[in-house]
Amino acid sequence: MINKCDILKIAAGTALAGALLSAGAAAAAETVKVGVLLSISGPAAPFGIPERDIIKILAEKYNAEGGINGHKLELIYHDDQSNPTEAARGATRLIRQDNVQVILGPSIGSSALAIGPIAAQAKVPILSPVSTQSVTNKDLSFFPWIFRTSTASAVTMQAMMDKVVFKPNVKKVAIMHQEDAYGKDEADLAQKMINAKGGIEIVAIASAPLSATDLTPAATRIRNANPDVVLLLTSAPAMGGAFARAAEQADLKAPILGSLSINQKPFLDAAGKASEGIMSVSLGNWFQPSERQKELGRLLQSAGKEPAGYAEIIGSTAIVALAEALRHIDGEVTGTKIRDAVENICDYMGTYADGQLCYSKDQHDAFGPETVNVVKVQDGKWKNIVLP
Repeated sequence: MINKCDILKIAAGTALAGALLSAGAAAAAETVKVGVLLSISGPAAPFGIPERDIIKILAEKYNAEGGINGHKLELIYHDDQSNPTEAARGATRLIRQDNVQVILGPSIGSSALAIGPIAAQAKVPILSPVSTQSVTNKDLSFFPWIFRTSTASAVTMQAMMDKVVFKPNVKKVAIMHQEDAYGKDEADLAQKMINAKGGIEIVAIASAPLSATDLTPAATRIRNANPDVVLLLTSAPAMGGAFARAAEQADLKAPILGSLSINQKPFLDAAGKASEGIMSVSLGNWFQPSERQKELGRLLQSAGKEPAGYAEIIGSTAIVALAEALRHIDGEVTGTKIRDAVENICDYMGTYADGQLCYSKDQHDAFGPETVNVVKVQDGKWKNIVLP
């Protein structure tokens, strides 16, 4: 027979167990699991490594400050090796095994397109630092779940046209692009804009795989077409450097204007002295940083990292946007709540880019044209230039 004393002990034990379970649930609710799916190896590593570094630095900063709206961040990493197939495998693991509520990444557009359907099915939002135009195409079934933390290709391409190509002295243009989703999107956009403008002939189009190292035939073909400007549309600094060296060897005299991705130190290292005079559109310039970028640079340097390119800016935007979304979520954090909160971030000036972050239900691109400028290599350094 159970006496009164035993009943009290059982009740007390049950209450304690319930309290421990509640405490455990509360602790679990305070931690947001964040998948960090980036290119830490492969051709896109010059983006993925600095993106990973700044995401880690900012996550540690937020956690040291007590979290975001009571939530600590737990980062779970996966290297997609610059490979869309590996990105899809990694996203599946992060979602099914690690139970992440959001994914930061990938580093390249092809991988973002590969993981989009997987994340959408699981209702896990993606904050991806890529420019590939098609990633945020509203016709895609997974559009509601993917957000760009860079500018769209259309924005940077329009800047390339307005600032350099659409000038009275430019009548002939050549295009060199990489053979993947990013390169194809960039080349298609360039052709569309040039044809719509009229009065400019596209005299040569060349392409190569992302991992190409010898681009002498492509540079020679473009030289023989005698263009007034060459558009270098690649997301790989190594490929950009290979083309710069090949252009010098082929004695290609036309000015070269690169897309956003070559504006970083790894391109200068890959191109060497052949980089001199090459131009690029840019979201920032570590040789002449803005006040916001100086602040970001101090964070990197305090962690023993040296700023190298714009990857730190768009990588930081991914976790800054997540943090801002979490500040507006009450109760349990879910992928759907994160997605809805991100769609309500607008007129936000808290990123390290020189522009305001603005998303909406129908607009998932981070920044507009006010973030884009043009830089040029002079004496081995990127210099901000003012064009007429």
